[in-house]
Amino acid sequence: MIISTLAQAESSTGESVASVALAVGVIGFFAGCIVLFIAGVVSVLRSRNYLSGGKAIWVLLMFVFPFLGPLVWFIWGRRSAIVSPPQMVG
Repeated sequence: MIISTLAQAESSTGESVASVALAVGVIGFFAGCIVLFIAGVVSVLRSRNYLSGGKAIWVLLMFVFPFLGPLVWFIWGRRSAIVSPPQMVG
């Protein structure tokens, strides 16, 4: 009787520890996504590589794809730039 009660207590304790760990992991993931989104929007708005139209497109992409947009910005978009055509002299 005592052994089965202890086994049940250990089982329920293990399940509650696992559920708390899962909840902390999920909250951490979403907090990381929010920080990535905010950092991406701020980075786009402070970028000197794009004019206002390019910045608007990037911010729009970040709102449409809140995780993938900032991730693509930091991997690829931050270093690229919209290059204007060469000006004719003369």
